[in-house]
Formats: sequence, structure tokens, C-alpha cells
Amino acid sequence: MLTCRFASHQMGRERVVLCLSNCTSCTYLCVNIGEMDVSPETKLSSRQSPVGYKSIEGLPQLTVDETLTKGQNGNFQNEHNRNTGIHGHGSLSPAPDFSSLSKELPLRHLASGSQHPNLADLSLSSFREMDKDLPSGGPSRCGLWQDAIIPIYAASLIIAIAVTTAMVLQIYLGTNEVFRGSVLVTDHEHCTELGRRVLNEQGSSVDSAIVATLCLGIVHPHASGIGGGGVMLVHDIRKNIRKVINFQETAPSGIKEEILQIDPELKLGLTVGVPGLLRGLYQAHKLYGRLSWEDIVTRAANVARDGFNVSHRLAEAITKVKGQNMSLRFRDMFLPRGHALSPGSLMKTPSLAAVLEAGVSEFYSGTLTQEMASEVQENGGILTKEDLSNYSAVIEQPIEGLYQASSGLHNISWQHPPSGFRVLVPPPPSIGAALISALNILEDFHLNGNSTTCTSNHWIAESLKAALTMASGLGDPVYTPSVSTLISKMLSKPQAVVLRQLISDSQASPPRHYSTVYDLPSGAVASQVVVMGPDDVIVSVTSSLNRPFGSRILTPSGILLNSQILAFSWPIKTQGLLISNLTNRVQPGKRPLSFIMPTIVIPSLGKCGSYVALGSSNGEHSLSGVTQVLINILLYNKNLNDSISLGRLHPQLQPSRLLVDSEFLEEDVKVLRLKGHAVYRVGLLSLVHGAQKHNDIIRGIVDPRAVAGSA
Repeated sequence: MLTCRFASHQMGRERVVLCLSNCTSCTYLCVNIGEMDVSPETKLSSRQSPVGYKSIEGLPQLTVDETLTKGQNGNFQNEHNRNTGIHGHGSLSPAPDFSSLSKELPLRHLASGSQHPNLADLSLSSFREMDKDLPSGGPSRCGLWQDAIIPIYAASLIIAIAVTTAMVLQIYLGTNEVFRGSVLVTDHEHCTELGRRVLNEQGSSVDSAIVATLCLGIVHPHASGIGGGGVMLVHDIRKNIRKVINFQETAPSGIKEEILQIDPELKLGLTVGVPGLLRGLYQAHKLYGRLSWEDIVTRAANVARDGFNVSHRLAEAITKVKGQNMSLRFRDMFLPRGHALSPGSLMKTPSLAAVLEAGVSEFYSGTLTQEMASEVQENGGILTKEDLSNYSAVIEQPIEGLYQASSGLHNISWQHPPSGFRVLVPPPPSIGAALISALNILEDFHLNGNSTTCTSNHWIAESLKAALTMASGLGDPVYTPSVSTLISKMLSKPQAVVLRQLISDSQASPPRHYSTVYDLPSGAVASQVVVMGPDDVIVSVTSSLNRPFGSRILTPSGILLNSQILAFSWPIKTQGLLISNLTNRVQPGKRPLSFIMPTIVIPSLGKCGSYVALGSSNGEHSLSGVTQVLINILLYNKNLNDSISLGRLHPQLQPSRLLVDSEFLEEDVKVLRLKGHAVYRVGLLSLVHGAQKHNDIIRGIVDPRAVAGSA
């Protein structure tokens, strides 16, 4: 039960209503008590969280061993999460009593409803279901209301009448307490700690994501860095606004397709695209930043200057590139005297700290600009100062897919409202549309928690295969308008039905059965950052240098440059194998097809319900990983931890085979082989990190596979 005050459509007045609910951030059954004049001091604050209100019963409490409290409104953090790249904090308090009720009642806006001047004359039939974010098209439910709960509502109403007078008088005098929590997930605990401090010091979610991303480029230089690029996906829950900030690398202005006939290993400079990470993060900060840019950058620079311990993943990556072509400066840093850096050894990069502190302008239009161009040209490349100074990040809208999760559920739970979810992914040249396509196909299979793995794994494998074959024809729509037509086809529900009908329930099909198969990029190793902050902004960032250590060209200032040009369709790579994707052929200023696809899932109607943010790496395996995690959450109703931990599969297109990871059950492998799948077990397919927010509870999970290996 909850008494709230809401903004009235009449100037200077607010409506007081009595609400009954079984959750703290969902749909309410409300009745109007009356309207009262509001002084300026008691009007709704524009900074009030739209999901920050509290019932008399109180919020669900975390167990003592899961929390670490610090003061009345302090932070808490799970000890295990601190060591695995997760940070969470929030404000928790015990359930309130009636005597302190006036201090437990924050405000919430609500659309104007019917008038009920006398509360005592109301019956239960006078209640109506309301959602503050309800569109004009009709109602939305945030849960299933059982007949057995009606007597509870009636009893609550009787109690409420007895205290209504005191509550109405006190509600205007009480203090608002907004329950806010946050979670931050990264690939490295050091970067998680940096991001946590930013949140604790009133930085925005995007501020936290920026410092964590910069940090990862320092401690995991094999995966990302300021010499590379990436994509940031942001969803503002309060404003219901989302944006994609695309700062992927672009092809230099002097690039020609004939150049790509050369073996890139002979001229490493040819693999370097125009770096975009610093420009993109700076653009994100201008849109969403709260702390100063200098403050954020200095925090990351201190990591480079003070040093860090080499992680097992970094040491493993160094060992794997030993013996391959690399610049002398790269060899001296990562393979001193011919020996790879060992785990735990201290590594300092003070020159990189100076680069960060020099600023964005110095990077794109200063002495660093000439340094990067010269280093690339000395290694056979064509990057120029003008390429760097002309680079700009792209602000665009994500692709959205409506997923009716409940259509496949026999027992709809209150976590999954019938209205479903919206899946947000970056537009092309990201391959994110393939995720929505795969989910659309699987939606027609009506999978649910009662489905057997005997058939569901086969359907998932074939659906992913069909989506991947279509996606192999994608590219940069700025240069090839036909990409927009292909995207519309991939997002089409009727087209998903057509593909579903092509899938045999008993037999695996070759990729060409579904569509023409073009060559796909080998896939990027990447870093992930996921943030759900107290400002109700969700951020998922994926950054990369493309292959491990990018081009393996290191500038005198310590900038490790990317190898993003390898993601284009190189003729030398496709001879005798697959059809070259002309849509993804290299052109000046173009961005290549990419498997970088940060993902956010939001309720399809209103703001109440579950939110999920995911990030993944390792090329086309990323698509399979994110898809299966979402299937586990949306269809099988599993929690985030189980959804990420369960075994995964991936349908490889060339050569055609089905890869499964070490967590995949052997009995399921046998069933898949009986259906004609050429199953190969590998140690690791992808790493998927994520966070989930349901009402006031937020959880973050680092893929447990990250401890045992690297993608």
C-alpha cells in the first residue's frame, strides 16, 4: 500500500491518491483522495527518480552476506563481485512503520484520473489500474493480479482509511527518500574500482563508463585502447530516450581496393583505420557527462602512470602473438629480451598517461596526429594527418525489435508482462540486426521453460545460422543504401516466419539453405563495460582494436594502433572460399561490418519491469552468446547469473560446423549430432557480461568463463 501525490493538470495543485501494489516500481491500483494547493517548496522536483518510491511493506532486502553497508545511505558491494569486475551500490533501509510513514513517501507523476471525492464511499470496483508511463493506446500490466489477493487489498484499504488524514497532512512535510542503486561491470577489477569511485562522487553513468573504458585500454591493451574504436549504447529511463554513439574506425582517405591485394602481414600499416575512441567518448561526455572531462581522464592516466599488474588474459594474449609480425617498439614493450610479460609483473606506461592528459585536440589536431600518421606510413600504411583531423563520431538511433516473450510462456510470471520487451542494438555497420532477426525466428517456435533441449538447441542453432547468413550481406549504409532494405527484411516478423518454415525440426541444413553466404570478418577481441547508475541511465560500451593488439604498431607516445581495415572484405581472404561481400568492400571514410553490438533490453510499454544490458566479444561468436543469454532470460525465465553461465553454441558458416563450449552438456551434443550437426567442442566461444535491473534490485554478472580463459 502506498500513498502518493501526483502532478495535477491544474496549475499549482497536486493530487493525493491511495495506491495498492505488489511491487515498488510497477503498476498501481489507485484512487483519488483529493487535491491540495502546493507551495513552491512542496512541488515535485524535476530530479525525482521515476522509479524511486516505496511501499509501506518496504523494499526487498538483500541478505547480510550479500551486502556491505556504509552509513544510513551508504554503499554496499558484494565481496565476490569486487574481485570479479562488478560493483554495486545503493540505499537500503528496513520496512517502515506507520509512525514514520510521512518520511517514506517520495513523489511520482501520474496521469490525471477520475475523481473520487469521498474515499469511504469507494468500493474495490472503483480502483483502476494505472501506469504513469501508459501510452494513449491502452493499458499495460506489470504483473498478474490473482483473485486471492483481493481480500488483502480490501484489508489494506480499511487500514489506509484510518491513517489517511495524518498521511495527507504529513506527506507535504516529509522528506523524499529515493531508493537508488547502481551496478558496474567491466573486464578488470581495477577499472571497476575506478568507475565505482566516479559513481560515488556524483558522476553520471556515462562518466563511469568513460573512465572504465579508458582504463581497460590501459590494462588490457590486447583488446582495446585509444588507438581503436567502439560503440556506446545509452538508454535514459526517465526521459525514455536512447542513443548510439558510433566511434568505430574509418578507412583512410587514400585507401584503394587494389591495395588490399597485398598480404597485410607484410605491411602492417595498411591495416590501420582512423582511431575513433577518444573522439567518441568525448562526444558522449558532452551529451551525458557530469564531472569534468579533465577529472575523468586524469583518473585513467594515473593507472598508466602508477602501473598495474599484468593479468592472465593479457599475458596469454602476448604469448599467442609471439613470433608474429610486429613493430620493434611493440616487441620491446610486450616481449622484452624476447620473453613475454608474465602474469603479475608490474607494467607502467607513463607516456600513455601524458597522451591522455594532453587532450582530444592534441590527439586529432596536434603533434600526436603527425606522430601517428608517420608511424603508420613507416610501416607501409597510408593514414594522414587530415584523416585524423577530419574524423567525427556518429550519433544515431538504435535499431529496435519488439519481442513478445510471453507468447512462448505457458506460465507468465510477473517479471514478464504480456506487453513484452524492446531489444535495442546499434544500426549497421554493426551486425546487431541479426540478434533481432534470430529472436524473431525463435519467437515463432514458442519456446518456454518446459521446452526440452532435444529440440530447442537445434532450433536455436538453425535460427542463428539463418540470421548470420542474412547478416553476411550487411555493410555501411552511408555508402550502400541497399543495406537499409536488407535491415528492413531482417527486422520483419513475416520474413522471420518464412525463415522459420525453412527450418527442419529433424535435420540440420547448410547455411546456403537460408540465404547467400558472404565472407564475414574474423571478429574482434573487445572490452566490455556495462553501467546501470543511480541517474537511471543504462550504458553498454564495447571497444576494440579489432584483432589482438590491433596492428601491433606502437607509436613513440605509447599509442597502440588498430587493425580495423582487416574487417573489410579483402579479396585475398575470399579467393576460393566465400563470395566477397561487395557491400563491405573498402572505401575512403567507410566503416566496416562489425560484430560490436552492445545490447540493452527495456520494457515495451512504460518504465516498470526488467531492464537488461549486455556486452560481448569475439566476433560472430558475440551474436550467438548474446542471443542465447537473452533466450534464457526472456523465454526460459532464468536469472542473469544462470543465463550467462549456461553452455552456449555457435553455428559457424565457413566451414559449416556447430561449435559448442566447455559448459555445453554432452548429452545435448549427442542429440545435435543425431540431427546432422557437425559438432566441435571448443574451450571458449565468447564472454558475455551483463547487468539486470528489476524494479529496485540491480544485479551485475561477469561471465565466469573470464576467469578460466580469454576470448
